[in-house]
Amino acid sequence: LLAHPTRGFSVPAWNSPLALLRTRFLAHTSRRLPSSSSTSRMPGGGASKLGMQFGGLASLLRGGGASGSSGSGNKDDPDAPLKDKAPSWKDLEAMLEKQQTAEERSFRSQLAAGRSQTHSLATLRLFDAPDGTEPRVTLYRDIAAWCPYCEKVWLQLEEKRIPYRVEKVNMRCYGDKPDWFMRMQPSGGIPVAKIDGRVITESNDIMQALEETFPDHNPLTPDASDPQAPRLRGLLRLEREIFSAWFRWLVSSTRAGDAQQKNFEGLMDRVDAELAQAHDIATANGAREGRFFLGDRFTIVDCMFAPFLERMAASVPYFKGLLIRNNPRWPHVTKWFEAMEQREAFGGIESDYYTHVHNLAPQIGTCWSHKEAKAYADEIDGKGDAWRLPLKEGIEPVQIKDEAAARREAAERVIANHEPIVKFALRGVGQKGFPGVSCPLADPNAVPDLRFVPQVDVAMRHVVASLLQGGQGELDMSDGLPRYTVQECLQYLNERISVPRDMSWSARRQLCAHTNRISDAL
Repeated sequence: LLAHPTRGFSVPAWNSPLALLRTRFLAHTSRRLPSSSSTSRMPGGGASKLGMQFGGLASLLRGGGASGSSGSGNKDDPDAPLKDKAPSWKDLEAMLEKQQTAEERSFRSQLAAGRSQTHSLATLRLFDAPDGTEPRVTLYRDIAAWCPYCEKVWLQLEEKRIPYRVEKVNMRCYGDKPDWFMRMQPSGGIPVAKIDGRVITESNDIMQALEETFPDHNPLTPDASDPQAPRLRGLLRLEREIFSAWFRWLVSSTRAGDAQQKNFEGLMDRVDAELAQAHDIATANGAREGRFFLGDRFTIVDCMFAPFLERMAASVPYFKGLLIRNNPRWPHVTKWFEAMEQREAFGGIESDYYTHVHNLAPQIGTCWSHKEAKAYADEIDGKGDAWRLPLKEGIEPVQIKDEAAARREAAERVIANHEPIVKFALRGVGQKGFPGVSCPLADPNAVPDLRFVPQVDVAMRHVVASLLQGGQGELDMSDGLPRYTVQECLQYLNERISVPRDMSWSARRQLCAHTNRISDAL
């Protein structure tokens, strides 16, 4: 809904539980995977709530706690008197515009022109090419902006600044792919790229073709004379090794400190040592520092490691209770993440821990948890005060340090698409869809309770006003807001915001905190 304001909210039913990523994963591990209809085993025996595609808003999962009423138990009266004290959407838009920077005010126009910074909403990227340039490349990637194989190609295109168009299709586990895509790619796999009209269907083949076809666009492979070049092949093998170890450990019923954990930790030691060696070689050859895998410059190796190190940093604390980032055992890994997040491309593509951990099980099946992970899992899932003001930095580093900018981003995304967002949130007190699907929150046929549109619209305007006021001052809440309905709908929405598809992690945490502020005030 945030990505596609004109699309409404009808989508195909979940047709097949088989996921594209499973076939990709199986190429790198001999372990047979469990059914994707199974739930992730959570600390304490609960089950993580999984998500799927809801029109333009891919419903990426709730993190514990009860869901909406789905039509049962709601005794609120939609015709009860309501005294609306919230600013109008027009007033909120004016408030936002007064606070925005010039760059923020031009976001939508720059996005349409292909001139914005890296962003999941972009469908055209021109970089420095003249207006009217017809890109030679079209990238077909997932609507959810989550597929790791799409991510590495997306990151490469952004770093090389090759003009390209984007066509978005859903991942297989979220429904049928469109007929036009299946005619082009019979297997249904993503990513796919067209380069000068030639269709290429494997991520590594796409990356090689981009390097060969566009050698003058920031080459990402080192010259043979580069002192770091001999390390390239070994690093790519290490990336596959740690991927396989992580994946096997994630989907195995294991205990803390067992052989699988020790194997993973040993491979992380090697990754950290490789990054340390890259730094030493770089500084020995005159560079100030070298935080990337081949020293002081971003290369194809970083593209290859980025999607899965990112997912490891989220999932290993959540399921196994082991920190990856800010773990003193792996300081160079932490420095690599920090260097990556300073780059515009990765900063616009990077997801958050919540989206990652709840996107894994629909793709790969059961992810087994250690009891030691419960505190981390609760924080990532927003339990307790994790998604409440005042926000505190926890195990996940905040991308945007300017909290006011993050609040403005969240407010803009809601204001730009408020009508469908309100209707989507009303699924929280609506009717479950028929036919049902195997995943608890994957309900593409759900029917929202539109009787409460005015009340939830008022509540969302209070949320945006709180964002624009920085959460300061006393709340002057509208009289007559139905507590149960509004709280269920705000929670329903909160738990389905996806990063980076809808907004950045920093904006998401602000939006969640301010919806909770309004909910708690009822």
